[in-house]
Amino acid sequence: MISMLNRWKRLLVPCLAIALFLAGCSTAGETDADVEEFLGVQLQSQTTELSAQDALKKAEDFIQATVPDQFQLSLISEEPQTVGSQQLYMIQLTTQVGGAAYDPSLGVDMTSGILYSCYADGTLKPAAEDEHWEDITEMASLTPEEQQNLAEANSYASQILEDGTTDFILTLKTGRYIYADENAVYVGYGGNIQQTLFHDGNEGIVVDQTTLLARDMNFDGYEDILLAASSGGANSYYYLWLCDPAEGNFVAYPGFEELSAPTPNVETSRISTYERGSAADYTQGVWEWDDTGMLVEVSSYQVATDESGKVTITSIGEDGGKTEFTVTSEEYTTVNELMSGSLVDFCISRYGGSEQRAFSFEGMATVTDISCYSVLMTEGGTPAVRLYIDESKTYMVMLDENCDGTPEETVNIND
Repeated sequence: MISMLNRWKRLLVPCLAIALFLAGCSTAGETDADVEEFLGVQLQSQTTELSAQDALKKAEDFIQATVPDQFQLSLISEEPQTVGSQQLYMIQLTTQVGGAAYDPSLGVDMTSGILYSCYADGTLKPAAEDEHWEDITEMASLTPEEQQNLAEANSYASQILEDGTTDFILTLKTGRYIYADENAVYVGYGGNIQQTLFHDGNEGIVVDQTTLLARDMNFDGYEDILLAASSGGANSYYYLWLCDPAEGNFVAYPGFEELSAPTPNVETSRISTYERGSAADYTQGVWEWDDTGMLVEVSSYQVATDESGKVTITSIGEDGGKTEFTVTSEEYTTVNELMSGSLVDFCISRYGGSEQRAFSFEGMATVTDISCYSVLMTEGGTPAVRLYIDESKTYMVMLDENCDGTPEETVNIND
């Protein structure tokens, strides 16, 4: 678990452009009403003042959705109070166990309806952006033993931070804590350094929240250690030490630092990689662990532009089959705009939203004598629908929902 003392050390979400392309989560062209319906968000009017009971209900809904069954809520006053420059209905939280008052309390802006975390020192944070509540959720998911281990690790970590030994530190649910410098990663337990993990250097790394990470990279239920090895632009590379629960230590996995932006997917037990070559060129890979404990690449997708501006897309599937085609830069630009805009909006409206959705450009195809862009949409890596988009840009789309190469329906994605 990433340290409760240093939440800014969390792994960042992949860049927006990648997320739009891979996950299909663009809302381009949608109205606010569309977004509200899709996300289930009820936006408060900027001109309507809430009542105290409305504010309490809003806070209760937030707590129930975020940290259910942990707090009781009550209005401090039926009248809004001035907190900083805000007029807030103040709501006190008390713990279900013990009935103790909890910090932060909550405040709801009487005009905008925005919910705030209100700390005793006067700090206000929009509750939806306050990682404090996510910390509580993570703690609640741990066993009592893991919570105790984490509390003890946090205690030692606090002392190390106060002593100035390091500027950042991560704590693990095993009770261990880790920090790093330009020479090594140090694994501590019970106030003593348990293991020193040397590395080949990370000169030029700008220390931030992605420098040192605790992630389960081989999906065995134990946190592993990632340390930034180098970075540049959209590419980031990491050393990896895998947890060996039998020996109670961490073991280096050589060569892992050659993989760019390694991202584990717990649902598929696979690791995805993304390496940017230039503004338009990139390579995606999907990797999995074999029976010998080695990472093997199971599929890849590469985009490369030559000197004339033509774009070659090369795809290698899990069956080892290779597909390669070349299109003009104009064709490639058009299909990418579709895959991050109109086409995504259409798929959201027809098939719903999905974090596991991805689009792959399969090249140009002739369908019923019409020249089309062929795009395959997958859900969690499984083909869901092939879309043939009319190249004339009227954006008539033929849907091949069983992915057999023959469309069953034609729609207009601009309708």
